[in-house]
Amino acid sequence: MPQRTKSHVVKVTGITDNLLHLLDERVKQRHSTSRAEYVRELIRRDVLGEGVGTFREILAPVHAASKQHPQSEEELEAYFDQVREEVYQDRKVAPKQ
Repeated sequence: MPQRTKSHVVKVTGITDNLLHLLDERVKQRHSTSRAEYVRELIRRDVLGEGVGTFREILAPVHAASKQHPQSEEELEAYFDQVREEVYQDRKVAPKQ
């Protein structure tokens, strides 16, 4: 028999009408879930370290590498075009699950 975990209610104060509206818009646009499910998932991912990080954190290795090995805009564009094509080709031949 699966082990049941106890569920708790967390009350958050200080949420402005504007922030709540933006939250609801995010849930509507990007997720087919309820506000509570979305917030619960945000908390879970952050606490368990499963989030993808901020945009700045994600790009930190790219910024560090570009400082060590500067490239022109054309070189970067060619590189990203090449990688995008490789990913496209990989997905094209990969079996769908």
